[in-house]
Amino acid sequence: MGKTKNHLPDRWTDYTPLGKRIPGTRFIAFKVPLKKIFNSKIESWQRFSSADLIRDVQAQKEELGLIIDLTCTTRYYSPEELPESLHYAKIFTVGHEVPSDETIFQFKCIINRFLKENSNNDKLIGVHCTHGLNRTGYLVCRYLIDVLGMVPSDAIEKFNQSRGHCIERKNYLDDLMCGEMRRFGNPMDAPRIPEPRPIYSHPPRHNMPRPMYNDPAMDYNCHMYPREADWQQFQQWKPHPYHYGYQPPSRNPNGFQPSSRNTNNNQPPSRYPDTPQDSTPWQSASNDPYIRHSATGTNYQKN
Repeated sequence: MGKTKNHLPDRWTDYTPLGKRIPGTRFIAFKVPLKKIFNSKIESWQRFSSADLIRDVQAQKEELGLIIDLTCTTRYYSPEELPESLHYAKIFTVGHEVPSDETIFQFKCIINRFLKENSNNDKLIGVHCTHGLNRTGYLVCRYLIDVLGMVPSDAIEKFNQSRGHCIERKNYLDDLMCGEMRRFGNPMDAPRIPEPRPIYSHPPRHNMPRPMYNDPAMDYNCHMYPREADWQQFQQWKPHPYHYGYQPPSRNPNGFQPSSRNTNNNQPPSRYPDTPQDSTPWQSASNDPYIRHSATGTNYQKN
């Protein structure tokens, strides 16, 4: 198990550690840095740690402000190894597959937030996957194409030249060149899938239309809003035994008298005492003999 956890990433040594800044942008791509536990598996001149990354970026007279980690694991290095002044973002991205719309949108949002907060400096955005090539190249190019309006072929060429290696995955290249541009208006305005509200939340009342019903046939619902009235009129109501624990008031001065009203509508008891439907007592549609009226103790069974 330990061998599997600490094995060297496949073909990791085949790629140069760090590319150069993409002209006209703040992007710089590199392969994943490895923590010290991997040092015994590679030659000293092949090692590339987070400390080596910062040193090599500084050697290019640049400063790294943000790292976006696209690997689908946390075993290669820990963000705690990075300086506190260096921001770090993790987007778990599966390899070999074209990233989803949600991943693309999340990537763009992280970048735009960083650029907004660092508009007064020129710090770079470092992006890496395992090799800093395919997933990295795809998402960087998507930003160049979708947000900066760059021609796809130009974006790919700029990335390849700056990284020192070419994007290899054909499905990534095909999607960049010929795939449908997955935009939601301005791609930075809103996500393609609305963020879900908590299950206990409700939309503000002032945002909901509140027309009234004027139909005389629905006069007893005149003060109800459309959704409530539609629910009672059109939806099949399925009674539950606990619905019959409460008996609505009756206009009969002698009290409520069960009757054999012949109805198969399974309508619930009215909550509105001054309505025509209360003039004819309702009868329970339940076959459960243990359902009783709480006041009279009368059983209500379907005839």
